[in-house]
Amino acid sequence: MRRFALVLVMVIAGAGACEDQKDSPEAAQRKAECRRLEEHIFRITPGPGGERPEADPGRIAALMAKVPVEDIEQCAAAKPEAITCMLAAPDVATLRACIPAKTE
Repeated sequence: MRRFALVLVMVIAGAGACEDQKDSPEAAQRKAECRRLEEHIFRITPGPGGERPEADPGRIAALMAKVPVEDIEQCAAAKPEAITCMLAAPDVATLRACIPAKTE
């Protein structure tokens, strides 16, 4: 289920930025917001077997350390409204409702 959280962020995201480029203040702010979103997702997503969401700050920090930089960059390219909605979501169902429909 934790893997789902990472995939969920990737679904709403667009293309990532190159690593060699220096982030603008706006991009750095968006990435910080995405890191908060990742942490929030870990806090509200039930663990394997439907366990209750993670509450241990040390465990959350360990999970955050494993989040690939590319996931944060892709999240930063997402629509700000979706990220704001997801940050306010109290549970996974509400979080999923924040994902915009894919338009082609």
